[in-house]
Amino acid sequence: MASRMLLRHCRPRLLQSQPLLLTRPSSTAATASTTATSSTSTTTATSSTSTATAVTTTVTPADKKEEPSKAVSNDTKSNEQGYAHGAYLWSMERASSLALVPLISSQFVYGAHPITDGLLGVVLPYHIYLGFESCIVDYIPKREYPRMHKVANWSLASTTALVMWGAYEFNTNEIGMTEFIQRLFTS
Repeated sequence: MASRMLLRHCRPRLLQSQPLLLTRPSSTAATASTTATSSTSTTTATSSTSTATAVTTTVTPADKKEEPSKAVSNDTKSNEQGYAHGAYLWSMERASSLALVPLISSQFVYGAHPITDGLLGVVLPYHIYLGFESCIVDYIPKREYPRMHKVANWSLASTTALVMWGAYEFNTNEIGMTEFIQRLFTS
């Protein structure tokens, strides 16, 4: 009973300290004394009889999590792009979305123009690239599918580059993207 009261009294200290060494006697009559040191707290219970044997156990606090092994920590490396990559990615997605609004609306108001066609040929594929990149990050995680993740990223980058080159060729050598869309809707 005394050990229960002692543990109830020391519980906040036990949860904050290092692993605790408890000594429990085999007899029922026990007196408890608590010794606190700077690094660990030690609770010792001694028996009133000299022939009683003591059982020693080590208890770790319930709130304290065990350190993962090195094999696990090697698998969970931090992102190679850095912790701020997500913030920059979000800002670039919003910037490309906001840039598309005046580009598309100016095409409807003023008609076809080579500068807006060129900007649309860069901003629209980049916006689509960012959307597909977030899909790849979500559905083909690098930790689970490292090779497939790399293949998907490289194929997305090469496809985006080809689309930008195709838009450049179409805008310079043909009628342009805006004129093509106008003819598509009027026919």
